[in-house]
Amino acid sequence: MKSIYILLFLALTSCTSLKKNTNSNSSTEETKPTISKVIFLNYKVYKNPHQNIEFSFIDKIITEGNLKKNRYQEANSNSGDLICIQQDINSIAIDSIQIENPLIKNFEYADDSGKLNRKTIELDSTTLSIRMDLKPQTKFITLKLLSETNNSLLKIQL
Repeated sequence: MKSIYILLFLALTSCTSLKKNTNSNSSTEETKPTISKVIFLNYKVYKNPHQNIEFSFIDKIITEGNLKKNRYQEANSNSGDLICIQQDINSIAIDSIQIENPLIKNFEYADDSGKLNRKTIELDSTTLSIRMDLKPQTKFITLKLLSETNNSLLKIQL
């Protein structure tokens, strides 16, 4: 008689533990958060013989994480400023950032008398590194001159 009670007890406890496992697995699937990603893009920027800006793609790195949300964007634009646009499968813009002309560098320095001065140097070539929060639906990233909306300089597929 004792063996029947023991078998009945074991059967009930095994069923309840299976039921708990089934419920806990389904709840973890429902609350699974989407993983945020950051993309790092590297380009070679240079002036061609006609003094036009050209780009060549070096590489991209995609990693998990988030960028700080206080990105500063210039309200005014200058000649040679760029816009980097994330686009979906239909080439519709999802997100974008404005980038100052990478071939113009501003430096501050102290002169012989100790005063701070500013100097602007125009480069013939440089590397450009861009980092952005990568949107899940992004399929293309396009670089354009900010002043020319229909002329893309470089478009890469992810």
